[in-house]
Amino acid sequence: MLASLGRVMGSHLLGRQLLWGVLGIVVLWLVSRFSSVVLYRLAPIAYGAALALLVAVLIVGNVRSGTRGWFVLGPVSFQPSEIARLATALMIAAWYAGRKDMRFTAGSVAVLVFLIGLPVGLILLEPDLGVALTYLPIALAALWIGGLPARAWVAIGVAGILLAGATWTWGLKPYQKDRILTVLEPARDPFGAGYQVRQSKIAIGSGMVMGQGLGRGSQSVLRFLPAQHTDFIFAAWAEATGFAGGSLLLAAYALLLWRISRTALVAKDRFGLVISTLIGAWLAFQILVNLSMVVGWLPTTGITLPLFSYGGSSLVTTCAALGVVSAVWRDRFVNV
Repeated sequence: MLASLGRVMGSHLLGRQLLWGVLGIVVLWLVSRFSSVVLYRLAPIAYGAALALLVAVLIVGNVRSGTRGWFVLGPVSFQPSEIARLATALMIAAWYAGRKDMRFTAGSVAVLVFLIGLPVGLILLEPDLGVALTYLPIALAALWIGGLPARAWVAIGVAGILLAGATWTWGLKPYQKDRILTVLEPARDPFGAGYQVRQSKIAIGSGMVMGQGLGRGSQSVLRFLPAQHTDFIFAAWAEATGFAGGSLLLAAYALLLWRISRTALVAKDRFGLVISTLIGAWLAFQILVNLSMVVGWLPTTGITLPLFSYGGSSLVTTCAALGVVSAVWRDRFVNV
């Protein structure tokens, strides 16, 4: 897919992504060799290092699209916010493993909010709302594992509604409000805020059953479709391979998520159970939000499609997360 899009865009997307892919596979293999005990002990160190990187990027980071969220070292650039997400999940799992009681109290919720709030707050200072939102499923999954009572979930729902209202009034910029309003009224601004989603829908529909073929889709070749190698790569894929190719990709994601859930169920300890669940929730959220964005069910947020969108930081971090799950799976019969 990236090879065909690279020819359209006049960029060497395939070569760069292959290098990141090789690095990602190496990272996945190396992380999978760690035992759960080692990962548990390394979690606070990884969390502290991630927070330090998030602070550093605010000071010396590179600005892209109004967001100071990248370190640039020659031809290589990466987002510490992607790394911090995995480190945060590891820290939460380690905190869970160190507790005697899985049930949540008010103090437990406060600790959890603090652990997640630190990196999210730093990311919002960049500002990068899209990446910050990907921490939400980690928080919700952690609360669910903790057996939060029903009344607490009701309180969270009410607080979420109030927070959404406050964010709409004081936190969102005009272009962000336009994206939300365009979801509710698709024909509101077809050549402005609604342009990306409109072109995405045309691309998906033009793929029909079997697709137009790689490098032949009119929306992609003529570059009507924005961000076709990153946020909207599924639209380009569906245009090229049709309903058949889109369904195949969704089946692959379903298999991946099923294997992660299976790993959580057979984990030998609490740490393995929690970290597998958090990673599965994070990846499921990213997949769901990206696909919903592409078909116009959710506003455009800049959340990429895991393992498929172009981007080194996201690919390597996702591979590292899958390496953690592989380590949990490998240790399932080990008695320590």
